[in-house]
Amino acid sequence: MALSEIRVVFVDDGGVLNDNHARAPQWRRLLGEYFVPRLGGTQEAWARANLGAFERSWARFVAHVASAGESGGVDRWTRCERARWLIDMCEQVGVAAPDDPESSAIAAAGWVSERVRSAIPGAADAVRALAARGVVLHTASGGLSWELDPYLRAMGIREHFDRLYGPDLVDRYKNGRHYHAAILADSRTDPAHAAVVDDSAEARAWANSVGMRTFSSLPEVVAALA
Repeated sequence: MALSEIRVVFVDDGGVLNDNHARAPQWRRLLGEYFVPRLGGTQEAWARANLGAFERSWARFVAHVASAGESGGVDRWTRCERARWLIDMCEQVGVAAPDDPESSAIAAAGWVSERVRSAIPGAADAVRALAARGVVLHTASGGLSWELDPYLRAMGIREHFDRLYGPDLVDRYKNGRHYHAAILADSRTDPAHAAVVDDSAEARAWANSVGMRTFSSLPEVVAALA
């Protein structure tokens, strides 16, 4: 595929737009800022509680994806898991869980995500450069669409993206070539004119297998299309 034929670029979040290592400690601090005035406890207690709760939540996610196959209630499972994550933290902090833990967890995540500053240097400028060239941009993340939105707003680049994929939008986990096939189909994109930016070699191999060109960083794409 000639580089000049790339018209649509799908962009991963963690490792491409945002630095997960910079994001994690900010999450722990901001969770305390959010929950202390609403549920009680101390900021330090919430930060400690999140360490264990996140590890347990991640372990459940990995086990679930391994057994779920290609699809099956992605959004519903994730929302229920967010509620379980919050209840776990409340138990560790020693405060009562809210009456609607699912809504409370999602509201907290949105508040925190919009205040995190973990953008990889140059990522926002690269997105703007691609948009200025007329490239259509979508995400191609393992995070859900409603989890990605506040991060992109915080970076000031939400308006440059069309669809925020997100396993929830196609009901396919990002654990195989079926994910990339699904986002191509949903966005009505010809793989001959599409590229994926992902820091994971495994994810790039999945995208390659359905005919998409791949890059490991946004500056690489910008340079290739210049």
